[in-house]
Amino acid sequence: MSEEQRPPGSALRTLAGLAAVVAIVAGLRLGAPILVPFALACFLAVLSQPLFQGLLRRRVPVPLAIGVTVVVLLAGVALFWLLLIGSLAELREVAPSYAKTLGERISFTDQWWRDKGISLRDWIPARWRQPDRVAELAGGALRATAIFLSSTTVVFLLLVFVLAESAVFPRKLERLPPGVRSTLLRFAHVSRELQRYLLVKTAMSAAIGIAAGSWMAFLHVDFAVLCGLIAFACHFVPNVGAVLAAGPAMLIAFLQQDFSESLMVMAGYLVIGVVLGNLIEPALLGRSLGLSPLVVFLSLVVWGWLWGAIGMLLSVPLTMALRIVLGGSKEWAWIAALLDAAPRRVPGGEEPA
Repeated sequence: MSEEQRPPGSALRTLAGLAAVVAIVAGLRLGAPILVPFALACFLAVLSQPLFQGLLRRRVPVPLAIGVTVVVLLAGVALFWLLLIGSLAELREVAPSYAKTLGERISFTDQWWRDKGISLRDWIPARWRQPDRVAELAGGALRATAIFLSSTTVVFLLLVFVLAESAVFPRKLERLPPGVRSTLLRFAHVSRELQRYLLVKTAMSAAIGIAAGSWMAFLHVDFAVLCGLIAFACHFVPNVGAVLAAGPAMLIAFLQQDFSESLMVMAGYLVIGVVLGNLIEPALLGRSLGLSPLVVFLSLVVWGWLWGAIGMLLSVPLTMALRIVLGGSKEWAWIAALLDAAPRRVPGGEEPA
């Protein structure tokens, strides 16, 4: 369609759409203190729906079903954080000896390169040269963990209300007009897709965490539990999660033993990532949930900028939800096609070659 044939209101609709996107992004950024706990509660509710709905189908009263579901989720989260806090406390105790070893090896490496006319020390920030920096990092991680745990109460309170609402929502849906009902059923489709993704992702993250921790224990490297927990959490972060998980494990192996042991750790993490993360997980998820690699990376950056570390963890589920919602709209289906990993036919478009 030429510029002369284009409807006069199309430019205004485009500008209005862009203005709406800017307003939404600004709202997400400014409303992060409220929206982040609510988003976590919603995703926990989606993850727990199989258990919750199974209890309801067995005629379990709604309050009891909510209580059992919350207790099960709370037990899993509490186990994770107890193991993490214990590992971080142990790391803080031995951090000075690790820092001393790290300083000695850095000094040796720096001197070796100085003999060749290259000064590596100038590339390292001054605050990272302090021997007690490792202990400070462990203490900072403990403080961050305490802050996060304080917000967990709010998340689980919101979760109770979200589960209670999901129990009565089907009856509310039956009383709505057909047009409104079809729109809301589209969001139910989003919930089912996200539920499948989150269940598979959580199961694979747990498998990767157990495999990584077992590999570290097999190599007799310290903090195998901590490395397994880091691998579990980092698998939720797309693209860079594997690097973030392997880095601390390789550093611990290097400080405790030598560089060859660090390479052994890297080889194990590589095998685990390829087998579980790149072969088994895509086979379980299927192509219907695939996002373009560029979109995955950009979503990591954008959601990380909006909501910090929680945004990075939820970047893929949030982008998937956006893609599914846009795919059900005739006007915005082309954006969903751009987000998809495979070519997709959109209304009014041509069949891909």
